[in-house]
Amino acid sequence: MIYSDEIRNVCQGLTETDRISTMLICFHEEKDGNLYGEILNCYIDEPVRFSGVGDLILKLDEICNWIGTPQPTTNPRFLNRIMAEEYTYRTQGRNRLPVKAKIQLQDSKTLGSRAHLAKETLIVKIEFRQNASMQGRVIGRLTKKKYVNFRSALELMRMLEEMTAKTKNNSFEDL
Repeated sequence: MIYSDEIRNVCQGLTETDRISTMLICFHEEKDGNLYGEILNCYIDEPVRFSGVGDLILKLDEICNWIGTPQPTTNPRFLNRIMAEEYTYRTQGRNRLPVKAKIQLQDSKTLGSRAHLAKETLIVKIEFRQNASMQGRVIGRLTKKKYVNFRSALELMRMLEEMTAKTKNNSFEDL
């Protein structure tokens, strides 16, 4: 169970301007043990829903594009030209305003109320997007409130998949 004072501290940190690329991940549990949930950030107006760890990683990257930080060091690659054109078409017109031009859309109370409904939460701070991947750190109850760094999206996926494997055998409370 998540305690309200923990949520309040987490959400206050999310609304500080130096933490724009910090995401609050709220996990919910389906009956078959698969994870789904929502990604919260004070600079996007609605939670972004995800289903599965792979979808979560791709949406974290997409949110970084929306908020404009951190900037990727490489452009995405595709299997063929048509896929690249379709991606460009799908993502054109997305909000790519500089971060300083954005206004804060969600306050800590709004974020906290959604986090309180989650089975588990983690904070993911994406610090870099280099080598067609992302680097950063994660913190939460599962990390014993210590930062755990990840060097790539694949490494973060493995960390989260291990959490998924444990939830298939146990509930979040047993982790």
